[in-house]
Amino acid sequence: MSITYYLLQIPPLVFFVSIIIVGAISAGLGTYFFHKYVKLKVLRSHNEVTGFFFTAIASLYSLLLGFVVFVVWGQLNETQGNVSIEGSSAMGLYRDIKFYPDTIEAKELMTVYLDFVFNVVNEEIPNMGLMKTSQKTAESFNQVFYKIEHLNPKNQFQIQLVAEMFHHLNELATYRELRTSSIEAEIPPIMWLPIILGALITLICSLLVDIENLHIHIILNSLLGAFIGMLFFIIIILDHPFTGNLSIKPESYMQIFTMEHWADEGKVKS
Repeated sequence: MSITYYLLQIPPLVFFVSIIIVGAISAGLGTYFFHKYVKLKVLRSHNEVTGFFFTAIASLYSLLLGFVVFVVWGQLNETQGNVSIEGSSAMGLYRDIKFYPDTIEAKELMTVYLDFVFNVVNEEIPNMGLMKTSQKTAESFNQVFYKIEHLNPKNQFQIQLVAEMFHHLNELATYRELRTSSIEAEIPPIMWLPIILGALITLICSLLVDIENLHIHIILNSLLGAFIGMLFFIIIILDHPFTGNLSIKPESYMQIFTMEHWADEGKVKS
């Protein structure tokens, strides 16, 4: 597992504050020790050139970070979209089973289907948060296929309803596969090298800009370090859509349990 996965185990607010503090203190201390131990008298005479290069490097680095944020944000939106379509298909399949006229076959199929839904909510999604897959959920999903395949429709309406079940089931299988494969869609470790190196280069260039007042220089560089830390937080928090407190939840699957509970309560009251 990547280090970003373990960072997401920290509560979001604590992680946000911590990474800002680390960035600010690192940049501030770096500025202080640079002024204390590095004596370059030529800095002020070359301040105009140094400032130009700092602006150029900071601009290029901001483009790099903007590109990375755009990529991870796009991946998150795509994953959320796939999960929404999967949930819609799961809900459609639930309704098809619920209103299948043959109550005996419908009850047997619903039992198998609810077992699959239970495994998605209580095993597969939590396992994805741990960067793992769930063999048990895959097996229960195959059982749903098997049960629908062996339905015995007795009239045209039932034949059409079984065809609709297969449509929802195939759509559910497609988007479930897209969801489970998304746990591997994280920023490759090699990509973190230019991101971190770019931050160091930017901060080093900010040290070379000569500012007469040491306290102002420390404050400005600390703010720069804090801002870079905030961007790192955004990238990390968006990189793992199923990990951490801000992870994607299987709301449609959980709604199926709620609807089934309401249906059971209605039967008891009647």
